[in-house]
Amino acid sequence: MATPNTLEQDTGETDDGRTVPLSQLIHLMAEYQKLGAHRQTYLPAPVSDTFVRGCGIVIGCCVVLGVICVAVGAAAGGAAALLLALLPALPAAWRARSNRQHRAARLDLFDFGVTVYRSGERVAGFRWDTAQVKQRVIPFQTSSVTEYAFEMTGPGAHAVFDDTLFSNGREWGKTIQSAITATQLPGAVTAIDNEETVQFGDLALNLDALTFRGASYRWERIQLIDARSGLVRIKVDGRWISLVAVASIPNFYIFNELAERLRVTEPA
Repeated sequence: MATPNTLEQDTGETDDGRTVPLSQLIHLMAEYQKLGAHRQTYLPAPVSDTFVRGCGIVIGCCVVLGVICVAVGAAAGGAAALLLALLPALPAAWRARSNRQHRAARLDLFDFGVTVYRSGERVAGFRWDTAQVKQRVIPFQTSSVTEYAFEMTGPGAHAVFDDTLFSNGREWGKTIQSAITATQLPGAVTAIDNEETVQFGDLALNLDALTFRGASYRWERIQLIDARSGLVRIKVDGRWISLVAVASIPNFYIFNELAERLRVTEPA
């Protein structure tokens, strides 16, 4: 892995138009958010350009065919072959541009948060104590399928990224989820103990029940909580009830930990 000192310097612009090296912008964001010491930088994952190469082969064949047609006097056939070469040229050019943008990205982990940069966007900074993360697919119980596709939000910040953008998704994905959970779970537990309600999108938890869009399910009636189908489901009085997609729940691991604690707690 690289560190800010060993990376090639990319550049960004400040509000007054000055060009600033990307590493400096990340450093400034980390200072502003008080993210602490830098721990790790993750660069873009390798991008396969098989599609671009395939288009190039097709274009080359069409051009050669067009030249041959012109050489033998079939000008109309040559023109048709050259026009045919334009069909793969447009998507190939778009894909090549997308690949260049893909390479201009980096994710930096710090003691107390993370910064995310994608080409054409501002550096986004998130603290573990205020960030919310939604993950597209989360392993549950015996499931081994995991996609590290995140949507992160925080005060004044938003970023969407996944393991096709940044390499070593399993590493940074687990680190981000673990850090947010470890930092925010104690406060959520305290809030529950103080008879407050903790909100997770459309779901809410308190000492008495789980609530969802006006419906309330008391803990003594909830037998199981499941998310293997990509939906959060609860088994209430022997009947399964589907609630919301896992991907729509901010900080799912905190939600799941609280819900399981409340579900198995014996009523006073």
